[in-house]
Amino acid sequence: MELLCVAAALAALFLLCAFFTLRAGVPAALAPLTALGCIAAWLTLTGMADVLLPGTVLLYLACAGLGVWALAPVRGRRPRLRALATPGAALFWGLALAFAVYFFIRQPMANSFDELSFWATAVKLTKANNRLYPTAVLGTPWPATQNPGLAVLSYFFSFFGAFADWKIYLAYDVLAFAVYAAVLGALPWRRFRLAVPLAAILWCVPYFFTVYNHEIYLVDVYMTSYGDIPAGLVLGGAVALWLAVRRSGPRWAVLPVLALAANIKANTFVLALVAAGLVAADAWLWPDGSFRRGLGRRTGFAAACFAAPLAVYYLWNVRYVGMIVAKNAAEGGTGETSLPLSGVVVNGLRMLLGGHGAPEYEPRRAQFFTAIQDMGAQFFTPAGRMSMIGQGVVVVACILAVFVLAMLVAGRGRLCARIGLTALLSLVCFGGYNLELALCYGFIFKPDQAAALTDYNRYIYSYYIGWFLIALACLVLALQAAEETSPRPLRPLAGQGAVLLLAFVMLFRQGQLVLPQLTVLGFSDSEFADRRIQRAEAEEVLSHLTPQERVFFVSQGDDGMRWFAAVYDFYPVIIDYSGDDKAGGGGGGTFGLAELCPDSGVENRYYHPYTAQQFDAVVRASGCSYLYLQRLDDTFVASYAGLFTDSLQAALDGETVLYRVEEAGFAPVEMEAVS
Repeated sequence: MELLCVAAALAALFLLCAFFTLRAGVPAALAPLTALGCIAAWLTLTGMADVLLPGTVLLYLACAGLGVWALAPVRGRRPRLRALATPGAALFWGLALAFAVYFFIRQPMANSFDELSFWATAVKLTKANNRLYPTAVLGTPWPATQNPGLAVLSYFFSFFGAFADWKIYLAYDVLAFAVYAAVLGALPWRRFRLAVPLAAILWCVPYFFTVYNHEIYLVDVYMTSYGDIPAGLVLGGAVALWLAVRRSGPRWAVLPVLALAANIKANTFVLALVAAGLVAADAWLWPDGSFRRGLGRRTGFAAACFAAPLAVYYLWNVRYVGMIVAKNAAEGGTGETSLPLSGVVVNGLRMLLGGHGAPEYEPRRAQFFTAIQDMGAQFFTPAGRMSMIGQGVVVVACILAVFVLAMLVAGRGRLCARIGLTALLSLVCFGGYNLELALCYGFIFKPDQAAALTDYNRYIYSYYIGWFLIALACLVLALQAAEETSPRPLRPLAGQGAVLLLAFVMLFRQGQLVLPQLTVLGFSDSEFADRRIQRAEAEEVLSHLTPQERVFFVSQGDDGMRWFAAVYDFYPVIIDYSGDDKAGGGGGGTFGLAELCPDSGVENRYYHPYTAQQFDAVVRASGCSYLYLQRLDDTFVASYAGLFTDSLQAALDGETVLYRVEEAGFAPVEMEAVS
């Protein structure tokens, strides 16, 4: 049944793509990415207006109506259905359908910290409430305000049927496959010798620029709900789509994709500006005729390229998030917790130019310049292994080599200059993106995160992925043009040989570092064994609760991971965020008497030092009607056993993990199975 629900979403997407191709002139390989951009924009706007449910119903009706109209005969003439079948379109629909069936059978689960703390949880909140996740009651003191583009795409594919983790991954992968199709562009079937190795290269790209050491665990680039890979893919996909529609198709088709690029992550908004700048520069500086002819129209289009992502940023990050944060602060939440982005940029640039920043920024000066030095070391030294071929400088050299190859294939002339300018501008933008990361580490991240360059690899490979796809799209464009215009087949033949060689190298290197059984194609059932146990226990506990309950969570020794997993698994039942620790906040951690606090380790860092009376008061003040004792230890038993009517004996004997808050104490709830 759930597979049929996803099939309905794919059918709606197909009908919308058919409309774009048959009625709007968007090539079939490019229609999926444009369609997904339109879907994300519509659902974001209706979600912000708090009419997500009727907006989604209207969207499905529009997809069906437009698709049927596009496929219906006009004046007795049948539509050109052959236009729907191109190598790029076949790649997209083949992979989308295959992954839908595969994920339905294998049922992968959200399993990592960031997935459970935001990316997957946001989709579940949206699905459960039919409202955007910032408005959901979750029991945390902070509002989740990350951009909703990926979450609403997942909502689109999860709209029918029950919520399931695998639908999130399918939505993200459908977006990835739409980008791959856009890179193939309008290649016809007679160019299959080029399309096949290109498809192999595209499949390897997420592995190639994210796997920087030999892996012995599951490499889940096609089973992750993080936004870093999609941000890079859409950067490359937007420029690739532009290069293709400029040859054949309506130019407006790139605008929804640019808007989507700005709607993935707040800290990758700059990537959307990079894509907009590259598209605008190519459109404005290289007219089809004389420079003066159509100057106003080109200027308007260039402005629209920037307007699309800037509109998303203003509407979401300024207006909507500002409203949510202000409301959260008024209700006693944390409100704004970091320095404003505009101030970070201004004061960081002042310091780089030798000046002084504002008083609140000066204490971060040393952290800022240390982060710059550490990022430089990661880029130039072998210690900073960021890809399957080494550190950043090697990756950049590889990408620039693809640009050079594209220029050689294009030969002397206008196309060569266009590709060269794209390479130069994207190189300058790479420097700008590194500056943004340095500003984040210097002024937004915590000192320990900056010192360790936490998640630097995740942030930098977004640009590497997008940049490589841009170079690859330029090479495809050059090969198409060379075949059409070159009197000698030498240049296009040599270019195709280079593509084939690149595909072989990437497949070979991936085979060296990542075994098939450690990828999305062959992960073992044991990969999610722990999560399935957690989910089964949560479902057993939920069978004793109503959706309106609030549960106090106890999992001794937790660093927050098990708390986030419980929040995800229990929703709409609220797992309470109570307790306080030396780091400032609750949610997971270790409870116990102050004198029992360990000297070091996770237990020390997230320790809640309560007397028995204080613990009892905290539980009752939280409004929780139950305690969920996921994991106990000697510290908790020694500290609080007297508060439980059975002195915790039922929990210690494995008879229950659930206790009811009663006036006389915390009473055990009889359960059939707890493990």
